[in-house]
Amino acid sequence: MSNHRPRHPEETTPLVDAEPELSLYGDELEPGARVGPWIVETRVHPGITAWLYRARHEQTRELAALKVVRSRYTLVSEVLRRFQQEADTLRALIHPHIVEVRESGELSDGRPWLAMEWLDGGSVDAWLAHRGPFSLAEALTVMEELGAALQLAHAQGVLHRDLKAQNVMMVPQPEGFRVKLVDFGIAQVRARGGSRGLTSEGAVLGTPSAMAPEQIRGQAVDARTDQYALGVLLYQLLTGRLPFSGTSAVELEEQHLHAPAPRLGEQVKAPSGVCEATRRAMAKRPEERFPDVSTFLGALRAALGHEPPLSTAPWVAALFVDVRVPEGTEEPSDAAMDARDAAVDHAREALRAAGWTLDAESSNALLARCALPSNAPPTHAEVRAVAERVMGEAMREADTWAEVRLYTDIARGAPRDLEHWATGGRAGTLRIGPGFLSDPT
Repeated sequence: MSNHRPRHPEETTPLVDAEPELSLYGDELEPGARVGPWIVETRVHPGITAWLYRARHEQTRELAALKVVRSRYTLVSEVLRRFQQEADTLRALIHPHIVEVRESGELSDGRPWLAMEWLDGGSVDAWLAHRGPFSLAEALTVMEELGAALQLAHAQGVLHRDLKAQNVMMVPQPEGFRVKLVDFGIAQVRARGGSRGLTSEGAVLGTPSAMAPEQIRGQAVDARTDQYALGVLLYQLLTGRLPFSGTSAVELEEQHLHAPAPRLGEQVKAPSGVCEATRRAMAKRPEERFPDVSTFLGALRAALGHEPPLSTAPWVAALFVDVRVPEGTEEPSDAAMDARDAAVDHAREALRAAGWTLDAESSNALLARCALPSNAPPTHAEVRAVAERVMGEAMREADTWAEVRLYTDIARGAPRDLEHWATGGRAGTLRIGPGFLSDPT
């Protein structure tokens, strides 16, 4: 006689949604999969380490671009660190021409995900394929908006390193378009103390069609490396094709290393100044390029008659405020974060009260500019006074919870090379740029 009681039918019948649940959450998520509050609608792009999906918020119905690490990389620490770095970087870079983060999290199996704003319109690459080359005015708009995004990133110690047509989104507007820079997955982020963060010397990361020679060689990179890719993109915008083509990555890299860039003027009708600016941006040696993106943009504007020659341009002052918790703080307290935020808020208000214009801002930094009242060489005294007043306001709020550093410079048109020297220095000090060195006062 058996001692086992008969099983109820419901105890032996599998749940009807067991199989769909399994199939929804494979390496490729299926439509209907839930990722936090987001519901996957469709797959968009199969990246090497992560899938990109279009998803919709279950409550607000907002669309998002949802990036989810592939299951095979769940335990690969380098991939996970870079994914987290991308999320942190995008949160810090708040700019109208950089894609915005909505939120991030992890699936139940440990795969991290990142939800970003959904951008309609397609990439520059898709626009070129559909409509052909851009006009000079359209290309300048792309350069201005991308350049502004890069200037903020560079000032924050972030190099994109993968600037290309596929990573620039075109968002249609009632009149024209605006651009958004996306995919900071292989960005180099300057760590505290000036080190290069996750990237080691000799590492080669990027896309061969737009990589600068120093990037291909695995040498040190800086803002001029992104400028090289910006020059490649400008050439592509105006001609409809890349400056170099090849059947393999090695062939492309060899051309970027050794072949002279094709002359823009031989491909399209463009002002000589635009051709020269494009050529210089794509120079093989970084020191032969423009010192920064701002100078490159100024050359393009001048070539198209949108900017006066530098010798007659008005004097402009720039001020960069950087507020951080002390180095070595592993887990900042709520009080420290509140003090940092208050310091940034008070610095912002002090700058606005002084009549300065905010160019860009992030959670811990501000970049502001002010056109000086005369074309005559300034005495710099007023600029220094504003900087010291901003420093005082920020330090009072930061107290001992956060460190405040200020950097300022003056030049005709716009201070040059700000992102290269606006780093380091002792907390509570004001660093002045090369534009102050000629000041007799």
